[in-house]
Amino acid sequence: MAAGNKHKKRYFAAFACVIAVAGAKYVFDYVINYKYLIDVPYISQEGSAATGCELVSTAMVLDYYGCDASVEDVINRTPASGLTQTQNGLVGDSPSEYFIGDPRSSHGFGCYAPVVVSVMNSFFEGQKSKKAVDLTGCGIDELISLYIEKDNPVLIWATSNMKEPKKGDTWILKNTGGTFQWISGEHCLVLVGYDKNNYYFNDPYASNGIIPFEKGLVAERYGALGKQAVAVQDAA
Repeated sequence: MAAGNKHKKRYFAAFACVIAVAGAKYVFDYVINYKYLIDVPYISQEGSAATGCELVSTAMVLDYYGCDASVEDVINRTPASGLTQTQNGLVGDSPSEYFIGDPRSSHGFGCYAPVVVSVMNSFFEGQKSKKAVDLTGCGIDELISLYIEKDNPVLIWATSNMKEPKKGDTWILKNTGGTFQWISGEHCLVLVGYDKNNYYFNDPYASNGIIPFEKGLVAERYGALGKQAVAVQDAA
């Protein structure tokens, strides 16, 4: 398995500001704009997984760790389940257990962190040196210090282009009888770095490539999706 840190990129930029002081003295104040990026191979979901952002993001992270896994390979290992229309309304499974719908279709929904952890670990089974972990509930600052700054990218759940989330379809859960509310605009992307004002992502949506989003906005959207996150660490 390839070592993740060989992909690391770090950028620095310094800007000098001259301030006049009484007696014709000058003080030089250096403001550092520090950008930290992990070089994770980029994959777009266009043309292969219209609603499978979670699975394309998974493929990117697997590629980073040296796993030979295409988007199609990831899709084929992902348990999927559809919704059924009944007289009581739509009935289906939880996205924490299955990908809801078809990831190749524009009418699919998606899946949550536990599904991605299970699928990713199915690729690590033969390696034994790495494992995917569910980091749901962690703040972004914690993800940065514990994972990004150690050159481990993180999958996070937010919204497409960080737009405001909206209420989507609802359905009755098969196993509990409770009602599940899908969040329209749900999106999964790979956190790969940061600078003073932004977090940077490998965003599979619309071939966005590596894209920055403002830190406060990311925190809001991440929170709206339940602070779901997945990363890879050394196996115990």
